[in-house]
Amino acid sequence: MRSRKDFIAAAASIGAFLAATPAVARPTGATPMPSPNPTPTPKISDLARTFAGRMRDYDPKLSDEEVDGIAQGVDYMLGLGKRINPKGTALANGDEPIVTFEVDA
Repeated sequence: MRSRKDFIAAAASIGAFLAATPAVARPTGATPMPSPNPTPTPKISDLARTFAGRMRDYDPKLSDEEVDGIAQGVDYMLGLGKRINPKGTALANGDEPIVTFEVDA
């Protein structure tokens, strides 16, 4: 794609393409597929549970389910950070993002 307009046009046409494709029909008379086993809730770490518990200082009306949801989100983000930066290297104060962009013509 040569420009942003081409990209936006291609992205917009995906919806039309998906709407035009016929849905996959299930064969009649076949036995129904068994429902998958429910996924077990992930174990929440003590660090995430403690951090989420501190959210009650800001909103004392949080229910236990909401605090558990916050704790699961914290655990997910910590795991995501470990996958993105497995060596745990930190940025120095002088590190900056690249601000010069070049386009091959």
